[in-house]
Amino acid sequence: MKNIIIGGMGTASIDHMTLKTYKALLAAEKVFLRTEIHKSATEIRKLRPDLVSFDAFYQEYAYFEDVYEKISDEIIACAEKHAIMYLVSGSAVFAEKSVELIVQKARQKNISVEILPSVSFVDAIFATMQKNAAENVKLLDALTFETDDLDAKSTLLISQVYDRFIASEVKLKLLEYYTAKQPVCIIKEGGEAQAQVVWTNVQEMDRIFEYDHMTSLFILPTEDINLRDCRSLAHIMKALRGEGGCNWDRAQDHQSLKKYLIEECYEVIDAIDAQDFEALCEELGDVLLQIYFHANIAREEEFFDIRDVHEGINKKMMTRHPHIFGDKRDLEAEEVKDAWEEIKRKEKGQQNVSQSLEAIPKALPALLYANRLQDKAGRAGFDFDCVEQIYAKLREETEEFISSVQQQEEKARRTEEIGDLLFSIVNIARFLKIDSEDALKRTSQKFLNRFSVVEQLALSDGYDLKALNMEKADLYWEKAKKILKEKTKDEKK
Repeated sequence: MKNIIIGGMGTASIDHMTLKTYKALLAAEKVFLRTEIHKSATEIRKLRPDLVSFDAFYQEYAYFEDVYEKISDEIIACAEKHAIMYLVSGSAVFAEKSVELIVQKARQKNISVEILPSVSFVDAIFATMQKNAAENVKLLDALTFETDDLDAKSTLLISQVYDRFIASEVKLKLLEYYTAKQPVCIIKEGGEAQAQVVWTNVQEMDRIFEYDHMTSLFILPTEDINLRDCRSLAHIMKALRGEGGCNWDRAQDHQSLKKYLIEECYEVIDAIDAQDFEALCEELGDVLLQIYFHANIAREEEFFDIRDVHEGINKKMMTRHPHIFGDKRDLEAEEVKDAWEEIKRKEKGQQNVSQSLEAIPKALPALLYANRLQDKAGRAGFDFDCVEQIYAKLREETEEFISSVQQQEEKARRTEEIGDLLFSIVNIARFLKIDSEDALKRTSQKFLNRFSVVEQLALSDGYDLKALNMEKADLYWEKAKKILKEKTKDEKK
């Protein structure tokens, strides 16, 4: 029967090789070593002088991926004719891409594969550090881990830090999560009597040590709050709301917090409009705090917690983007929006468009609320054919409003007519893809800027604003426009 036995050479000396692997090494028809750059290789060659090493492939190919593909192809080809043993550094089940490829290809060729348990670098390093390897430990590969994989509450063991360049790459990722002073232990030849154990910090880790293939990094957990961990805010909120927490935070509920959420959202908008990205970062944090605040209160009341919030939005984003997470299709932005609305209606059990319109939050600012109503109705087919039709509607509503004022109709009637007029203006803006809320806000700011200049000009000439006639006020207004226009030109320069 075609057969491949895969074993580990031990983490350093041959003393770390298991007895079963040792016996298999002696009995195998053919023996292959991934590399002889290992402390036990000399002893293994004494036992099997006929062994074949793949070190030449590391010189021949520029990328490890190509090396491992070639090794796996050679092993499979040989296994077609012989019972073979393939030995790797440490353990065959830790960071051994060539083993993964051999197992995949062997299945395709109906070749039996047996992987022997081995002493791994994990056993060796935890023996050297005299720590419990089963107590909240996270193993990371220096070549593939991401910053999001880091966890300050776990013991981290980072393998394959085999040169200073890789150490520098790891350092940059660690600095995205830890402070520069975070303690880190560099361990070389773990499990051996001559093991090197050097404590340093993240900032210095790539400067003080000569790394090789026997080097790993070890970071102990901490009870301190990691300010860059996305989970820390939940712990902070629990502390603020818990026994011995802040009296103000403990006194809040969903109703009392509503105004703060609205205020924080408006401050985000202000930061965006001002293109102040430092402020935007801070204000987004304030909004996030409100989300965690509400989620924590809901957790205390046993309705839901922040994980339910995460699950809900993750599920929503995936189900409402089937063209990305389902049947891969390229949709235009407007098609995505239409699909989103259709999926949303089905999720909420809305039987008709009216129910969809009723679901629009009535607490929205009036212009935005009108825009959302018109947009949803338009997507259902209830819309003007062209903007000229809305111009005609605007003229009609303008005449009706003026008539209601001139005829001194009751206030309710005039309120209704000016509402119709504003609704038509929002409709024109929507049709022309102009944000009416933003447009009015810009104009209001423009008015404020010009008014400030008018006031300064009037006061400098000794005039009280209340005493200005319309003609004089208009002169100041035109002068203010010119001053601000020149100021804008200068700023652009």
